[in-house]
Amino acid sequence: MFEDAAHLNDYYRSRQGRHVAKRLRRHIADFWSKAPNACNAVIGYGAPVLRVEDSPAHSVFMPARLGTERWPFKGAGRATLADCHALPLQNVQLDRVLALHALEFDPDPRHFLEECWRVLDGAGRLMVMVPNRTGLWARAERTPFGHGRPFSRRQLRHLLAESGFEVRRAGTVLFMPPVEIGLVLRFGSQLEQIGNRWSPGVGGVLCIEAEKMLYAPSGNVQRRARKLGVKAAGLATRPTSAMNRIASAPFKGDGT
Repeated sequence: MFEDAAHLNDYYRSRQGRHVAKRLRRHIADFWSKAPNACNAVIGYGAPVLRVEDSPAHSVFMPARLGTERWPFKGAGRATLADCHALPLQNVQLDRVLALHALEFDPDPRHFLEECWRVLDGAGRLMVMVPNRTGLWARAERTPFGHGRPFSRRQLRHLLAESGFEVRRAGTVLFMPPVEIGLVLRFGSQLEQIGNRWSPGVGGVLCIEAEKMLYAPSGNVQRRARKLGVKAAGLATRPTSAMNRIASAPFKGDGT
């Protein structure tokens, strides 16, 4: 049901969906703000957590299974359908990537993460948001988080490590129960604060921020990167922040 952009859009326009989007945006605000001049992207369905006025602008790569949806709805479009195992990006082109409504639906999650590794620069960060296996939302089929494969914190940590990432921060969000009851929604902020303080592991959505390790543990990423080569037709190449820092540093030669 929620493997379609139209259904996801309908959900996030509902009263419950608007509250969920608000919680998710608050959680990832720090993820974006720590890299104000970064080249950022969302893989999956990013409309609920992005704003047109966000700076810097984000690109959105939607899996082909979702179908087309224009984003933003006004102005130049920044969303495109893509093969999440072969993104139309050059190696080390991005600084930060958010995966939302993506990994849990992917038939080969390790391949998905290895592709994220390929397009991130040497100091790149990945934020993954997936249904929490121990949370109530993974059982709520009327929400997007009740579909796809839920993960435990241990499972996702292991998968990230196998794909060349080191976990830097882990937590959960959505502590309110997955019901459309006005009283629950009205006190959603208070429930989030209570849950985050007293039961931080039981939120409905598992959020893990991981950093790309310079050397991946297997040769799969490197082999695929060489095979893909420059696969960014229609997208301008751009030095990542790490490359910019190197390029701007004074050259220390041999004194000549």
